[in-house]
Amino acid sequence: MSCAAAKSSTSGLSLDVVAADNASTSSSQQKTRTIQMEVTPPGASVIEVDSTNFEQIVLQGSKERVIVVDFWAEWCEPCKTLGPLLEDVVTALGPGIVLAKVDVDANQDLAQAFRVQSIPAVKVVKDGQLVDEFTGAVPREQLEERLRRHVPDAPPGATEEMADLVDAARVQLEMGDVESAERLYDEALREDAENGAALLGLARLRLMQDADEETIRELVGRIEEGSSEWEQGKALLTHLEFRGHCESAGGTQACAARLQGSPDDSEARYLVGCCAAVEGDFDTALREWFTIVETDRTFREGAAKDAMVSVFHLLGRQHPAVGEYPQRLYRTLY
Repeated sequence: MSCAAAKSSTSGLSLDVVAADNASTSSSQQKTRTIQMEVTPPGASVIEVDSTNFEQIVLQGSKERVIVVDFWAEWCEPCKTLGPLLEDVVTALGPGIVLAKVDVDANQDLAQAFRVQSIPAVKVVKDGQLVDEFTGAVPREQLEERLRRHVPDAPPGATEEMADLVDAARVQLEMGDVESAERLYDEALREDAENGAALLGLARLRLMQDADEETIRELVGRIEEGSSEWEQGKALLTHLEFRGHCESAGGTQACAARLQGSPDDSEARYLVGCCAAVEGDFDTALREWFTIVETDRTFREGAAKDAMVSVFHLLGRQHPAVGEYPQRLYRTLY
């Protein structure tokens, strides 16, 4: 597979074959779990996709909104130019469109199903149909025009203002100014009570405040099912489970002592990973879970693998903690 010059086409190709291929792949995989430990900055309409959530996000999701699938790789220089442009344009076009990013190195099955021969390759899916596609980097103006025609109801400016408000709240939360972040999230929700990004941000804030589980579940429950925020919202709920596992086992020190005394104890290693994730130490969490995948992959029906995939979705493939783990996990499993 190689990087490509800009090339485009439009197609009415049904994605039934892609769904079938994905179903055969996903049948042997566990449902993705997601975990959340820190505030992350991905756009509200951008999500990492692989075989575990492709059918739900792309095929089913395209019945509710336009899905732009970006096939990319870390080594592809044009991908590094097109990727940020796609994220900016899709986010500005509003909630009617989502960018689904697929790392071809870690998801060769999806690349083959979509007949990707060179990257970056962009496929536009609407109502289960492939309605547009192109390869190579394109100018921003052309990209905006091309995608906007698939989202006729995209607002000219209101969505950008809301995105700016939510982004400002996120920045304040990252800086530790919880009071200002809460005020901005509340303001956003007064404007749009069902804004997924604001609901997700406020749920994160409540989690940082050690709010009760019911409060966090209520906020996440208001997020539109199938949206990128919904996936991240599930991450917060899964984090509650990890927090519960860690606390029930006696906390970080107790789990570490148990593992030190019995290095072959997969349960102890899994719990050490859970505690590390709760504390935001994803380097340790991924290391411990990957060790389980290598030595005891059937542990808890693949729970270690599921946890790792969750972190990939949560942090994004560019996060330093993620590094080469997606490729290493793929090679180990397949």
